[in-house]
Amino acid sequence: MNGLAGKPGPSTPTSSRIPRTSRTRRKACQKCVAAKTACDLRKPKCKRCRDRGTTCEYPTLVESTSDGNEENQYSIVSASPLSNISDALFLDSTWPGGLVQHTADVSRTLNNSIITGSGPTLSESTVVLDFQQLDLAPMIDAEEIRDRWLRPYISSSTGQEPKQLNSHTIQYLTCVLKSYLRNLLNSITPPFLHSMQQMGACPPVLASCFTLVRTWLTRIPGCESLILGTMRAEMKKIETQGALQSDFDNLCSFQAYLIYSMTIHFFPGTESVEEPHAFDNKTQIEMQEIAFRSAKGGLLCKAEESQTRPSWESWIVASAKRRTIFTMYLFTNVYNTQLGLPNFVAEELRGTMAPESKILWEASDRTVWEREYNRHLSRWEDGLLEISELWKSAETGTDARREKIERWLQSVDEFGMMFFSVCAHIHGC
Repeated sequence: MNGLAGKPGPSTPTSSRIPRTSRTRRKACQKCVAAKTACDLRKPKCKRCRDRGTTCEYPTLVESTSDGNEENQYSIVSASPLSNISDALFLDSTWPGGLVQHTADVSRTLNNSIITGSGPTLSESTVVLDFQQLDLAPMIDAEEIRDRWLRPYISSSTGQEPKQLNSHTIQYLTCVLKSYLRNLLNSITPPFLHSMQQMGACPPVLASCFTLVRTWLTRIPGCESLILGTMRAEMKKIETQGALQSDFDNLCSFQAYLIYSMTIHFFPGTESVEEPHAFDNKTQIEMQEIAFRSAKGGLLCKAEESQTRPSWESWIVASAKRRTIFTMYLFTNVYNTQLGLPNFVAEELRGTMAPESKILWEASDRTVWEREYNRHLSRWEDGLLEISELWKSAETGTDARREKIERWLQSVDEFGMMFFSVCAHIHGC
């Protein structure tokens, strides 16, 4: 016997034994065990392995029963990325159901073993999240996000002055946004997706997106039209989704559509590809319609408006929405500039919170996040920094404004620092 289950007592017939599931335990990854150091147990990679760029492997406790069979062993599930996704997708071009169905199959594989960890591994975590009960303040001016594509064509009637983005700022933004997509090859998600969005099971719309973008970036020559057609089919599916989706699902759909849009714009095919596959004005209009669906549910928690602590789930969704909206605006700034169209300050986002601190965004434990959020509030008794405070105004350059911005910069992550850099280039500080 393997020792995971006791032997039956003398009065208990062997044939009547009832399988008994053993208690699961949280286990450190193999690298941390070998180094005899603490492991933060984050999936798919713990912080130590992520910082060192090494493969992170966790022991998975397979459910044990009292019959002592050979399944009662720990197995290792690797959190390293699938290196041959393109091979998996293109082994055979005659699959029943076509590429979309096969992509869904590969996405489920990624969902179960690569992106979020496999089966019992997740049940070992104490993190339990419910994204169906959110407390957000609905956005009154969400239609302004939906209709933002019109701004360059009606600016003369509104009296708004266009922002001045020089070529170096556009080059900087292009490099940063392209890096978000390339990082998917290393299982590093863009900084506008919160890691807890994938806890338990990666949403299918994101799993399919990650799979297809990775496949596109590592494509086999000659398969461009096939992959692009599949991405377009996934984008069309998102476009036709109605208002019946939850706020969380709308966010995930928006994030996936933005990733697809940036991919087909920044990484166009080098072979002969039909023009409709490229990112164009129609796609931009659809993207902003999907952004509107997500934004109208709220970009702020009600608790944030009253300077109190929201629920972790509400904050995750609101914060991820804000980052995704900000990223979309930066992307459209690049796109419009390349077309020779003007860009304007996003007045509809005035009052929206600026990207939050690194320690809050990366927290993977509710207790840690709540403690840090309490500290966060104590540092911002004069009000949390709003995105509009990074724009040019009468307060720009004053000691009070610079002190507040510098206080914010002390704790932001790379995304917040990038956003500040762009605002400083355009508006000064």
